[in-house]
Amino acid sequence: MQDTIKAVVFDIGGVVVKSPFIAISQYERENGLPANYINVALSKHGSDGAFQQYERGEISHEQFIDQWTDELNDTEANNRAYRRYLARRKLDVHMVLPKKTHINGSVVFARMMEISATPNHCIVDLVRWLRRNGYRVAALTNNFNNDATSGKMRDEVLAPLFDAFFESTVVGLRKPDPRFYIHACNSLEVRPSEVVFLDDIPANLRAADALGMATVSVSIGNEDRAVEAVKRILRSRGLKSANL
Repeated sequence: MQDTIKAVVFDIGGVVVKSPFIAISQYERENGLPANYINVALSKHGSDGAFQQYERGEISHEQFIDQWTDELNDTEANNRAYRRYLARRKLDVHMVLPKKTHINGSVVFARMMEISATPNHCIVDLVRWLRRNGYRVAALTNNFNNDATSGKMRDEVLAPLFDAFFESTVVGLRKPDPRFYIHACNSLEVRPSEVVFLDDIPANLRAADALGMATVSVSIGNEDRAVEAVKRILRSRGLKSANL
């Protein structure tokens, strides 16, 4: 018998607010870069990249921009990583890739944060509905010391939506590190098997699934489907007192 769901945990960027990947894709198109080139460059160092260090609060904004810009323009390493990405997806590994790039890390980051200031209203409505119906509701976010979710919007709009707001820069852990999820569960006083987790990044969802959480993937433009997916889970495993 499956455990009753007692808590729902939300990613922020790409779930509660618009995805920063929208801004990245737009920058790639404007600058003639292959689709997902920046995303591949962003993740090629695993947990040791500038982006990941910044999410854990280990480096300053200035250090981040300098290091990230260098990483984004390391075409030799980025092209190797991108060809591996193409091979994994059975795409054209012989695609002509840039010999040199001039990606402005500061501009890319600013655009990411700008779009992340726009709420996904159907998800916000879901958060409010869950709280009214007795569920513990939390955010579990990889964020930055000065991003859109840690300033005025975080304090006045986002954080008040939730019972708890777990930030990578505060905890010193980031998704998909299982310890970050466990930290949230312990704070909420629930087992992972009593949690529904929503995110837009497959690696983060896989980590939650491995811990026993019910997972819901959120994709750009299909946030309403994620709302329905959560409610389907709750119809079979939710609190009996909830009004579905």
